[in-house]
Amino acid sequence: MSHDDTSSTDGESTSDYTLPRRGALALLGASIVGLGTGSASATQNGDNGSQPWYHWGSEVDAHENALQNLGSLSMAGTDAAVSDFTGDNLSVTDGTLNASGGVPGSVHIVTEYPGETLDQKIGNVLDALPGGDDIPNQQPGHRIVVPAPDPDDPAAADGLPAWRVESPIVIDDNTGKLVFDMGWTLIYATDTVESFFVIGPDEKTENITLNGGMFYAKENLDRSFIDIQGVGHMHISRMYLQNLEGRNTVAAGIRLADYHGSSELTIHDTEVTGCRDGFLAEHGSDDVPYGPAFDLDIYNWRGGGGEHSIRIDGGATINLDSIQCGGHPLQSVSESIVKLENSVTSTRKVSVSNVQERHNAMEYRSGVTVADVTDGEGDRHDGVYIQNVDCYNAEVGTDIEYVTHFDQQNIRPAPEVGDDAAGSTRWFDDGTQRHETAQSHAFHAGSGGGPSLVVGESDVQVPGAGNGAVLTTPDGSSEYRVRVDNDGSLVTEQVEGGGDRRSGIVDSFEGGDLSAYDGATDAYVVNSDPPVGDGDLSLKNTAGGTAIITSTGGLPRYPQAGDTFAAAAARTETTSNFGIAFGVQDAQNFYFARVYPEADSDRLQLYKREGGDYTQLAESSLSVETGVLYDFVINWASLGSIDVTLRGPDGSELGSVTASDETFKDGGIGVRSTGALDNVRIL
Repeated sequence: MSHDDTSSTDGESTSDYTLPRRGALALLGASIVGLGTGSASATQNGDNGSQPWYHWGSEVDAHENALQNLGSLSMAGTDAAVSDFTGDNLSVTDGTLNASGGVPGSVHIVTEYPGETLDQKIGNVLDALPGGDDIPNQQPGHRIVVPAPDPDDPAAADGLPAWRVESPIVIDDNTGKLVFDMGWTLIYATDTVESFFVIGPDEKTENITLNGGMFYAKENLDRSFIDIQGVGHMHISRMYLQNLEGRNTVAAGIRLADYHGSSELTIHDTEVTGCRDGFLAEHGSDDVPYGPAFDLDIYNWRGGGGEHSIRIDGGATINLDSIQCGGHPLQSVSESIVKLENSVTSTRKVSVSNVQERHNAMEYRSGVTVADVTDGEGDRHDGVYIQNVDCYNAEVGTDIEYVTHFDQQNIRPAPEVGDDAAGSTRWFDDGTQRHETAQSHAFHAGSGGGPSLVVGESDVQVPGAGNGAVLTTPDGSSEYRVRVDNDGSLVTEQVEGGGDRRSGIVDSFEGGDLSAYDGATDAYVVNSDPPVGDGDLSLKNTAGGTAIITSTGGLPRYPQAGDTFAAAAARTETTSNFGIAFGVQDAQNFYFARVYPEADSDRLQLYKREGGDYTQLAESSLSVETGVLYDFVINWASLGSIDVTLRGPDGSELGSVTASDETFKDGGIGVRSTGALDNVRIL
């Protein structure tokens, strides 16, 4: 029989609890006679129509559980004692029949639970929730309401309408799906305590929301206000966490020390004061693959009082927006507002936006610091995007080092960038700065509205002057092309009269040696044995296996994005693969196009090697012969498109592949494995 818990006539909450059958307790319509002294009778409430709710003539304590399916129950003092009904979730205390053990309702108000402190009360709430291995996938959510206490409540702090906490509130073992609704309730640590909340210390728990609450400590918090050790899908909102005395005396406001692969943590509209790190993400276990901060979002954050407002040591997919520190010593910082570290893993895919200080902030190092704390031994940060940093009292707006790629704009004061960082800074207070540019950036000079010079991905342009920037000596006798190499440096190359021509031989191996190449050069020879495509000599593989050689300097020119170039290559009796590597940074990072035999056919393939790992970008089928020179014609577009066409000796197209990738913009040439190679040239 179903029931509607909004229909109870006495206003009490009910739950799906059914009083068990007993030998002397019948179903609906039955009666019970002779239960000790006194009497209790149940009569149907006519106001509810056919609803099975009953008034009782004497007290029946069901511990807020509904009594259902009782029919008409009467008790008289002529038969069996009430104690005969004990067992199966029934008990007798002082002559009162009690029903317990049902599923609790979804809303729990801590004032209705016993306890000498708030942590004891919430512990009793958690103990009342269902348990079992399958509960996390089945139980409904539970809302735990923490209102202001009555000053006379034994759990109140010093007679005030504030709760006191003396031990951590631990949420673990996949209790899950809990919402703590604390409004602006005052909560104090009245004794030394490790943390107010500890989330997931033994195993990862799910779906926890902490909403509201004003938490206070007086140098008596050992670790943090909130300590997260393993959680998925957690939200923290509208919380105020303050250490009332001393600077740096509490390690962290919110600490994420990941032991169980935490993910999807969102914090918003929260303020922390008086802690060394307002928010701290650090490694609880070195086995966590992505670092402690994985899928982390923090916005509308106010924090300070120590060294950093936010400090994150490793992680991926991090978004920080609207981050502030204040001017009071308990709200300001001494080092940086945001600091990213890499002690075990680096931070990757990080977006930091709108970092500011409030009025009268103290002096400190930087708004955002991206630091290497491993002396160059750890992973480099990758993909750090920073915008809108305004920190007047900082030494520098940002302090960035050991980053494979960053991009930042609107920085005040001027940023500082380490020699090992790669990326760009645009538009800070004193003008425009470029640092090791990897994308398009503009330089402004004078009062004109447009840029004077644009450094593109693979080119330098003077707006309105066409494709490329060619500089002419004052006497007009020589011309030089200006470009940016892959290290971010400006390079000048003399060009033959006429300006923007880059065409010409890259290498036809007519020098007879491999002095411009590094790697497994002992696996190759340069000689006149066929096949030869240009001149008298060509390169051949004598080892028959994978043998990488690369050249990034020493040749007259190298292909770059925006060029179309070609290379003649052939399969030989020694080596069945043949092709050309380009965009070479080193032996671990390059593109290569090749023909590869597979079963009864051949494959035209385009690959990328990045950090030593190979990724196939495109592939198609064709058929080639041994000992015949074919031309790889590669259109390496400036916008990332790479088209590879294989042409026969007569110029006919045999096959082609196309891919889009912008990992490398220029670099050297080489081979990974090729039967023969000759006549590498820019068209």
